[in-house]
Amino acid sequence: MKALLFGIAALPFVATLASAEPQQLSSNQMDQVTAGFVFRELTPSNTSLTEISVYAGPLTPCASCYLIISTPSISVQSQMGPGPFVPPVVVPGP
Repeated sequence: MKALLFGIAALPFVATLASAEPQQLSSNQMDQVTAGFVFRELTPSNTSLTEISVYAGPLTPCASCYLIISTPSISVQSQMGPGPFVPPVVVPGP
């Protein structure tokens, strides 16, 4: 019963927020919007190691990679050679 009374008391504040006009984001702000989407994949095999990151920050450093593509939104790197590859420790992004 107490929760119901608190909910009813909060309705005027919620209605005020819901009726506010939406604001447009600038182009720079829209470029940084990810809506919480983060993807990171590490694919080891017996002959290669490929790491893909989408909005998850920089990849682990790799001196022997033959493919390195790095942009703020997507990063890919891959290396080949004798295995087995030891996957690097991946720290979750913010």
